[in-house]
Amino acid sequence: MGIRMELPIGVSDFEKLIEDNYLFVDKSLFIKEVMEDGAQVVLITRPRRFGKTLNLSMLYYFLSRNYNKNENLFKGLKISKEEEFCKKHQQQYPIIFISFKDVKALDYENAYDIIVKLIRELYAEHRYLLEGDLLAQDEKSIYEEILNEKANKASIKDSIKQLALYMARKFKQLPIVLIDEYDTPIQEGYSKQYYEKIVEVMRGIFGQALKDNRPGDRIIDKAIITGITRVGQESMFSGLNNLEVYTLLREKYGQYFGFTEEEVINLLRQSKQTISISPIKEWYNGYQVGRYVLYNPWSIINCLKNNGDLKPYWVNTASNDLIAELLDGAKLAIKQQFEELLQGNVIEQPLSENLVFADIKTSAEALWSLLVYAGYLKVLSSELRGYELMAKMAIPNKEVGFVYDKIIANWFYKATSRDSYIKFIQSLEKGEINNFKNYLSDYIIQTGSYFEFNSKTSEQIFHVFILGLVVGLKEHYAIHSNQESGLGRFDVIFIPKDKSKNGILLEFKTSATSDLLVEKAQEALKQIKERRYIERFKQHNIDSVLAIGLAFCGKELELAHEVIAICGRGPAN
Repeated sequence: MGIRMELPIGVSDFEKLIEDNYLFVDKSLFIKEVMEDGAQVVLITRPRRFGKTLNLSMLYYFLSRNYNKNENLFKGLKISKEEEFCKKHQQQYPIIFISFKDVKALDYENAYDIIVKLIRELYAEHRYLLEGDLLAQDEKSIYEEILNEKANKASIKDSIKQLALYMARKFKQLPIVLIDEYDTPIQEGYSKQYYEKIVEVMRGIFGQALKDNRPGDRIIDKAIITGITRVGQESMFSGLNNLEVYTLLREKYGQYFGFTEEEVINLLRQSKQTISISPIKEWYNGYQVGRYVLYNPWSIINCLKNNGDLKPYWVNTASNDLIAELLDGAKLAIKQQFEELLQGNVIEQPLSENLVFADIKTSAEALWSLLVYAGYLKVLSSELRGYELMAKMAIPNKEVGFVYDKIIANWFYKATSRDSYIKFIQSLEKGEINNFKNYLSDYIIQTGSYFEFNSKTSEQIFHVFILGLVVGLKEHYAIHSNQESGLGRFDVIFIPKDKSKNGILLEFKTSATSDLLVEKAQEALKQIKERRYIERFKQHNIDSVLAIGLAFCGKELELAHEVIAICGRGPAN
């Protein structure tokens, strides 16, 4: 093996990674730590593209007695220094390794067919079990039915359990089972409306293979499973007394999934990149597991492969439709929390370590939990209060922020059109007040179902609405909400990145009756001036501010505006 120089985009096979001399972040001590974990079944949940498949592949090549190449893939890696451990465990176990990461289909029938093919491939890998008299004739018949994709559903559900029994019989040793992305079929089933059917199949496969037995009746030595979530209330792991689950809320194994800053700096050096760590940190850092703060590995590798081009990579590796659907249908209280998140603030909400898919659309706890475990939010801290696990959460980085911006912008695209939305954004940016008012009125009417506008709608709801509506300006403005300036707290300000442009300041009022709208709009504009909200702009060397007072009554609005020149600007912060 020569010097590793290439970046491994999409390479999840450990043997290929090493033999083809790819750049490699050495996570090999994961092998020792997980093998010394006292649990018989270990479930580790992490977001997609965080190295789960590669780590299980690494385990396979290290532990498997079926892998008998002379070349040691682990030579020079950290695990090779653990000599006693290597003597005891390296290439010493029969291994069953299966990944469900590609079980993605529009309907149940196709999903089930993919599972049947995966089981066939697994049985084909261990075809040597058919040799001699190891298997009884009826066992051979079922084995061959699986190989020919003619086995019935009961045999498919029983397949991993039976394979483990055959391997234990062959090697006089209990096998280790490695299951990658166990919950992919379940998540796909939920989003594509075949959830109950696919859960029944997966429950059968896992329940049979991993079921707790008396010591003398055990059929596996150990199982190591990865996924995005711990699926609750589907009895996937019922009856397992010796199960340990390591979610993002538990520190153990934190350093083995995702890149630490030291590892990213080493990759920058090895790949001879000149880009600074600071912008990379802003875009891709921020995932927190205990004391470990991690970078998204998929995004880092793609960024370096593209010569430091900073843009979304991870968020485009799968559909964000489920997240968009859930946020579309979320209650106003949840949308208010997203206002805080989009402003870069921290929110505190309850989480569950078990995700119940059936509750996602009705339970805020289930929704927040999915967003955390899928990588769309990070947990800064958590504590148990009574029976609830309360967590402080934030958006992890700029890349993930783009997902939310796009989802919210799509609310308004769907209300009218993308072209109309762009014209609305331009009307505010250019100070075309009549156009701005007309577009804003249209959006209030068209998106009323999202925000439930009526004469009793609070000012805070309009605040959330406006902040969602203006996400299209984030590329050109720093947008701040509900912060102190001058003699009070403004509603929303837009500080232009191009200092030659006007700043923008919006202040909101609500009215119980429409005949007071003009008066309320003037009151909002007056408040901007009297409370000297424009002081914030002086700190950023902005010459003038477009100040707009907005008054709402249900789906009606009026506005008052003025361009205010700024004198005596202060130094920028």
